[in-house]
Amino acid sequence: MRRRQQPTPSPPSSSSSDSDGSDIESCFDTGDEQEETDVDTEPTDADTDVDGDDKPALADLKSLAREEDHTSAVPMDVDADIDGDDETDLAWIAGEENAHPPEYYLDQEDNSDQSEDEDEDYSDGSLLLLDMIEGQFQRYCEYIRKDPARLMQAISRRTLKAFFEWILNQRHGKGGRRLAGIKSASTLGTYWKVFRLVHERETGEKIGGKMNRHMHRVLKKLAKKYRLSTKKREKTAMYVEDLAEYLQTNLTTTKKRFTHGRQRIQLALFCQLAGFSGNRPSALLKLRYRDIIVTLLRDPNGGPHRILIEFTCEFTKQFLGAKDAVKFVLPEIIFDPSLILSPHVFLLGLIFADTAFAAPNLRCASQLSGLDIRPGYQQLELLFKPSMLDVPIFRKSVRTGYGYEISPYEPLTYPTLLSLMKVIGLILGLLQPTRPYCLRYNAANEFNQSGDVTDALQNMMLQHASIDTFIKHYLPRRSGDIRAIVSGYEPQKDLMRAASRMTRWIDPGRPHALTIEQSQSVDKNRRVRQLLALRAKWNHRYKGATTKHLEYRRLSSEIVNLRQRLRAALLKQLRDKWDTEHPVNDVELQLAGFKFCDDPGTSVHIVDEMPPMQKRLAETVMTLPGTTVVEEFRRRNAAIDAVAAYCHFQEGGAVAMPRGRSFTQKANPKPAKETDPQLAAAEAEKQALKDAMLLVFTEKRTTTCFLCLGEQSLPFEKRTYKFASPGDLTKHFKRKHLAHIKEGDRLQCKVCRMGLEHKQHLQNHAESIHGTVS
Repeated sequence: MRRRQQPTPSPPSSSSSDSDGSDIESCFDTGDEQEETDVDTEPTDADTDVDGDDKPALADLKSLAREEDHTSAVPMDVDADIDGDDETDLAWIAGEENAHPPEYYLDQEDNSDQSEDEDEDYSDGSLLLLDMIEGQFQRYCEYIRKDPARLMQAISRRTLKAFFEWILNQRHGKGGRRLAGIKSASTLGTYWKVFRLVHERETGEKIGGKMNRHMHRVLKKLAKKYRLSTKKREKTAMYVEDLAEYLQTNLTTTKKRFTHGRQRIQLALFCQLAGFSGNRPSALLKLRYRDIIVTLLRDPNGGPHRILIEFTCEFTKQFLGAKDAVKFVLPEIIFDPSLILSPHVFLLGLIFADTAFAAPNLRCASQLSGLDIRPGYQQLELLFKPSMLDVPIFRKSVRTGYGYEISPYEPLTYPTLLSLMKVIGLILGLLQPTRPYCLRYNAANEFNQSGDVTDALQNMMLQHASIDTFIKHYLPRRSGDIRAIVSGYEPQKDLMRAASRMTRWIDPGRPHALTIEQSQSVDKNRRVRQLLALRAKWNHRYKGATTKHLEYRRLSSEIVNLRQRLRAALLKQLRDKWDTEHPVNDVELQLAGFKFCDDPGTSVHIVDEMPPMQKRLAETVMTLPGTTVVEEFRRRNAAIDAVAAYCHFQEGGAVAMPRGRSFTQKANPKPAKETDPQLAAAEAEKQALKDAMLLVFTEKRTTTCFLCLGEQSLPFEKRTYKFASPGDLTKHFKRKHLAHIKEGDRLQCKVCRMGLEHKQHLQNHAESIHGTVS
């Protein structure tokens, strides 16, 4: 058993105490204070430590030093006037580098606000919670017609009980927004903890322990009264085997279309970094190029040079002060069994897509294999451009007049990442929702079970204050092979690991989305019909432009939100019904004599043909290792180049559901015959592009969008898509292009290869040259 380190006793302090009677602790370490004390030693003490014959010599040296450095001596009498020669002696104090005059510091002594120094430095997420609870308290005071400041100062148990019961009864929030409501007792407890911080921030005083214990009893009674759930959410870990299947689904699925191809790559890279390092999602999303180091490292065993990736998450959780940044090291694995788990492939692909390397001619992965290290050196660092150092690695996609583009500086947000992870998990057929923290749970458990990671190293990597945090929040509540352990048998570790994997509950047939008929069935809801009728009445009866527009938008927003809630509830109902009935049906089918087919997945899913860019990505990443180092490097470089090319590909996002006909009739073109060679298909696409280019110049009222035609990052089908009528093209042109043009955007026609000055210039060019009326 590891010995527990005993805390070092602190020396008795003579400082004053606060109102609670506890000593005021210094914010500096005791060791540093002791070092300062040792330096500031009196001359008599120093002379005492020197032996007899050395005392006169030391005194002469001190006297000589005082005579040579007399200009830097400061008068001991601070009340004496500084004039005459003293002003010259102290001229360095008022030099140009000392920006503030003496009056600035005098004002700091006399008029500075001490309350600013006492405020806690909370993170953005914590501030959001504090402001939310404070806003609810103010609305509660408005509701009962009392002053919020006075009620906060004179807070009582009855006030707190009434306030939290008022929160539980709220169904609509600020601006009439519908609230999801509190479902669990732990959420109510979190609200109470946040309210205590709000009270301390407003009054400067903490809520006492007696009232805190009383409120815990009150919250328990409120949880029973409103039937709040006391069951904690299961913290399922995503093992590396689960991660491999998850990433494979992310790369190959056509059931989820991202707005931009880079989002698919960013999701894969995030899962890899989070699964291997165990960092918090918010810290990884804030990674910048300056936080990453890419190095070509010499192999100490004489093998080929390895690519070493080091990254540091500086924006970690800073509760109880800033924490030391931890550097995570990822060495390249030669003959990697699966490139789908290689962060080198996906990160280097993003770097090449951004052209971020400082070497201007380093543009593709094949050039990495030709790089060498100077004799006598151990590494060759691949630096980034100075202009790219503050650019986030994970960035959000934005809508422009030409489609979707990746924002140059805006980082990807956590809600967007969470929604993308959940959708891929549903497509894979997982039962539990896939969240970013599933990866952190697995990494934490792997660190804990590894003999190479001590408790101290684990706490440092996970940014935990002690091992108790892991035991309370990360350790899975699942026992081991208890019978084998008690009976003295060899535990079945592989079987127990398979029993706790997320992919244990995979069911490819489980519904992950609604069909068109199911989605449209929500319009039969009584409330939806009432809102639709009311909106139609407003649309036909009132002619006041402003009033009609505002009311029409309000009703439309309410209809959209209601439809989304009904569809989410219907999908959950269908999934619960499937999980209840499908296992029973499987048993009954086998008892009736039926057998399962060898490949049930092909009978359940209809796999649509992937776009060529996505097919190239999947084929290069999911390959077997090479037999030689040259073949392995060729395999790695091909995957990196495919990732870099896919980062410039527009997928277009979700397609609107058509009315009255199937989705495949409108969105999917007729698939090419399997017997057609690739060369003939490429020639056919080239000829179709030429025909479309000719039509947008010659037709008086064309049905092909010239902006989509000139966007090479779009799929071929979208570039050459022909609308049913010129009117449909006009609607598309207004909705997809003109509506997203902002003032100051750089406009151009990529078909004509010319720049356009402003939005009106684009509209005039579209009508006069390309026959598109707007």
